[in-house]
Amino acid sequence: MQPDPPVPHTATVDDKGVHVTTAAGKSRTYSGGEVITLTRVIDLAEGAAALCQSSSEACLELVDESAQLAADCDALIAQITVKGVGAGLIGACEHLQEQLALQAAAAKKLHDQIQGGEEACRTASANAEVRHGQIFRAVADSPLTRPAERDFYNHR
Repeated sequence: MQPDPPVPHTATVDDKGVHVTTAAGKSRTYSGGEVITLTRVIDLAEGAAALCQSSSEACLELVDESAQLAADCDALIAQITVKGVGAGLIGACEHLQEQLALQAAAAKKLHDQIQGGEEACRTASANAEVRHGQIFRAVADSPLTRPAERDFYNHR
């Protein structure tokens, strides 16, 4: 079941602050500092998504590296077997292969979990941007907004 899409808030600005009305009809007045904090929270969610993405990619690299090392162990076991020596070494290589398989499985599981977190962060950021975008636009368009603040919101 998909959640309802975010509904934008409406906003107006006067000398008392930013007056926001939700789709449900609830009203609240935000200070300029609260609006800036809101933008930072949205940016943090997007930053967390980017961090999740890079961590997810690192997990996939670890899965690939584990598979390559396990293949190297196979080749080493084959060489030792051909020479007919090193039964203890074969056992150590087989144990290493098992550990590499466990490592690869754990990295794959972590990758999948991180991808879920990335999607959640991106969704939260996008929904917040839709829901609160009118607040930022109202502040940017207000004649009461200082030029530096206007630049900050127009940059969004």
